[in-house]
Amino acid sequence: MRAAPIAWALALATAACGTSPTPPPELPPRPVPVSPVSGAQATSDKPMFTVQNAKGFDSGQATYVFHVLNQDGQKELATISVPAGSAVTQATPADVLPRGHILTWNVTATSAAGSVSSETATFRSAVVPCLSGRDPYAKSVVDWFVPACSLAENIYNDPKEVLGPPDAGGTAPDHFYGFMSLGEKGYVTVDMEGCAADQPGPDVRVFQSVSKEPVSLYASGSPNGPWELLAYRVPCGNILDGVFSHYCDFDLRDAELNEARYFKIEDGEQYPCALATTVTEGADIDAIQILHPKP
Repeated sequence: MRAAPIAWALALATAACGTSPTPPPELPPRPVPVSPVSGAQATSDKPMFTVQNAKGFDSGQATYVFHVLNQDGQKELATISVPAGSAVTQATPADVLPRGHILTWNVTATSAAGSVSSETATFRSAVVPCLSGRDPYAKSVVDWFVPACSLAENIYNDPKEVLGPPDAGGTAPDHFYGFMSLGEKGYVTVDMEGCAADQPGPDVRVFQSVSKEPVSLYASGSPNGPWELLAYRVPCGNILDGVFSHYCDFDLRDAELNEARYFKIEDGEQYPCALATTVTEGADIDAIQILHPKP
């Protein structure tokens, strides 16, 4: 079914050379995905989607709605509605698509006579720019937020404390070191430089000090997102011999991610900071580690 768009393009090329053009082929009964074709790798965060129009749903006759979804088709990432073009219709999403995913797309054409839909095509979103040869810990802070009432009471507010391997220690209540207290719904976003790759089992580990406070973890292939939730409010209470902090693990598969470089660690305790009576309110982040690095 994809031979028709190619033949149509050849007809245009022939006309441009000044020879008698070959009439374009008859449009198919359903829209046909042309680009990105199944298995293709997108080179842009906002790839252009192209579909061959269906017969009776051409220029001036119909509206085309493009649907971009996750791999299993349960989550819609972008919806684009455009008037039908001539023989083919194209559309580009307004917002960037997440990197490091396998995505699907299809299109529905609607006119006064009804509607008709294409088959679904699968493609890979833009690759994540992973740097090789890095150790598995965070290298730099991209962004962070701690609410004002937590900043006023907490005494461990330096986001750089989450970088590098776990190194927290000390004694309660106010003689700790080596972590950042996030406060109520606070977060810190880090660049690992290298990438975590989805493999069997958990792919990322967060080290959290002081009690077993929960954290939420988001991942992305870009420092500005979009962010994919790996898991929400996971209790960080696992113990590792020789390490002061507790830990909790996360799996990229839970967000259908193949790889990720940036991680946003969010407080999961969510205790109202206006009522806080400690200097370590919120999840206390010591470090984040890639368990399955991309080669």
